[in-house]
Amino acid sequence: MACRTSAESTASNCWRTSEMSTPVHPGKPWTARRIHLWVSTILAIPMLLIAASGILIGLRSVGTWRVPASWMAAESVPAHLPMSAYGEAQDGSVWIGNMQGLTRVEGSETQTIAQFSGQEIVGLAFAGNSPRPVVATRMAVWIPMPKGWKPELRGRVRQLFRLSDGRAFVIVGGRGELADGKPMVSENGLQWQPYEKANLANASLPALENPTVPVQQWARELHSGAYFFGKGPGEIGWNTVFGIVLGLLCLTGLWVWLKNERQKAGRHQTHKTMPREASAHD
Repeated sequence: MACRTSAESTASNCWRTSEMSTPVHPGKPWTARRIHLWVSTILAIPMLLIAASGILIGLRSVGTWRVPASWMAAESVPAHLPMSAYGEAQDGSVWIGNMQGLTRVEGSETQTIAQFSGQEIVGLAFAGNSPRPVVATRMAVWIPMPKGWKPELRGRVRQLFRLSDGRAFVIVGGRGELADGKPMVSENGLQWQPYEKANLANASLPALENPTVPVQQWARELHSGAYFFGKGPGEIGWNTVFGIVLGLLCLTGLWVWLKNERQKAGRHQTHKTMPREASAHD
């Protein structure tokens, strides 16, 4: 736009009028920079959700925070939680474990075991004549005591059941999927010993030659940081630090975009009012 000068106009007024009256072009071309800006802005919120959920997943071994089941979108909420463990005692009572705890059922009466509230039960076994079962959660084997249960064996629990001779048998140990779990056996559910029969049978298997794992399992180690630090505090720190960094990048990116949009809106409003002000001065 050409600038009209007059005897009353100064050079500075001319420059300011020309600068502020430059029209905004809604048909701005889609350059690589503009495409990058809009794609990153649109994906900022999903990436923020990924960052927050990554932190929570990394802290799964630290806390047992829970949310309403109605928050789930991929699965519908059933009338009853699916069973993950089942056992029958000699007195006729039935013990049922699920993802939220342990319950004893006798006739029409039910008794929820408060000690296991919120914990996922993965196995039950009655050793000998014990009226209460040995209980397996994901990372511990709990033995019955006069008051409640006590965690006796620590590590990832792969299997818990009752042998044909009445003894309780469990494979437990380690943290990872390839951890060397130890077969243990108990006659009363209180004292546990290595089960040599299982050890000898396992040792008789052919030695591994060039074993493989699914590529997703290897990628999960890279993603979680366990490849570099192992499972434990290092993995938790990796997920937490990078989740926070990714979250901050998303938040600051959204803030910069919002700030730029406000500035453009302000400039556009100024462009609309300046021609009328210039006409009034003329």
